[in-house]
Amino acid sequence: MSIKKDSQKFAHQIKSFIFQGQHKSFKKKYFNEHYSETKKLILFFVPAGTDRINGGILSICTISNVIKDLKEIHGCDVVASFLPVKSETDFKYRKFSNDMIIYTFKEIEKYFNHLDFAEIHIPDVMISAFNKENKKMKPFFRWTEKIKEVKINLLNQNDLFIPEIEKINKVKEVFPNTTMTMAHKKYATIEKRNQYGVPLHLFSAWLSPTPYKKRTFEEKENLIIYSPDKIQWVPNSSTLTKEEILSNLKSKLPHYKFVEIKDMNYDTYRDYASRAKFVITFGEGLDGYLIETIFSGGISFAVYNEIFFTKDFENLPSLYTSFDQLNQKIAADINRYDNAKSYKEYQDQLDIIVNKMYSFDMLKNNIKQYYLHNFDFK
Repeated sequence: MSIKKDSQKFAHQIKSFIFQGQHKSFKKKYFNEHYSETKKLILFFVPAGTDRINGGILSICTISNVIKDLKEIHGCDVVASFLPVKSETDFKYRKFSNDMIIYTFKEIEKYFNHLDFAEIHIPDVMISAFNKENKKMKPFFRWTEKIKEVKINLLNQNDLFIPEIEKINKVKEVFPNTTMTMAHKKYATIEKRNQYGVPLHLFSAWLSPTPYKKRTFEEKENLIIYSPDKIQWVPNSSTLTKEEILSNLKSKLPHYKFVEIKDMNYDTYRDYASRAKFVITFGEGLDGYLIETIFSGGISFAVYNEIFFTKDFENLPSLYTSFDQLNQKIAADINRYDNAKSYKEYQDQLDIIVNKMYSFDMLKNNIKQYYLHNFDFK
């Protein structure tokens, strides 16, 4: 971790400590105003660290907002919580605009202690923690034992992060009414439903409900943005490092400015995405960096990852078979698109593909179908 990032984290922790009394008072007041009569609850477990931002957090916040608007269907109030082991008192992610209010689990246990029903959404990276042998999770199991009916939904936002089937079975042993929702169409399949042994339904990858600022080639800057990820290790292993790829690219494109999407709030990132001609994502490929840049009028470069990309993206010239091929070809490809005609032709092609697969209305309808129990694979 960098010195700058360490200092920012420490400063946030100090600020949270200073204001913890105000935070607790706010959450208590918010509970009294919104949840005092709650008997049916939808709970999202979310990552601790309210000074952070990533695709998973953005996705959960968007899904949570959509679910709140569907109360007439599911009849529940919606709330978020950190895991029982986390003691952070700040109640809100601070690096992007959102309406999510986050409680500590001690507060959840204290305030929501007379429930008839609870649906609990567990992100993929947290699933392994939910077993009765885990002493840190005793407060959670103690709380759920007092609830008349409990349903679990496993949020599969990245299939690479799903633990071994034994961990999922541990959840199912305690909570037979368990489902799984998927962020990517590529692995929302009957094969995955059979593999995980639970009803399965596609939500969608995260998309912001806020309109994107789409700029034309002429309005764009000689700016290339790139993701903060290390090179995605599955299935795209490479002998190259991210730094070597960037060094090679900068030497061949000296007239371009390069900006890493790191240590910035979401609005700042969105501004960069609208101004940049190109983005390079070093992560899973089919991610927010790729999608949101296209929605902002840009061209995205990545390595084709068969785990996430559907056939719609296969053989696109800005998606490479490996990071070695990306390193060899990307500078020439950027120069090829660095004119208004070629840029618009290819950007239009990308735009058609992502608009066919992703829209906020599609996300809302997929979630609505989930609460109407119209699962893709029961």
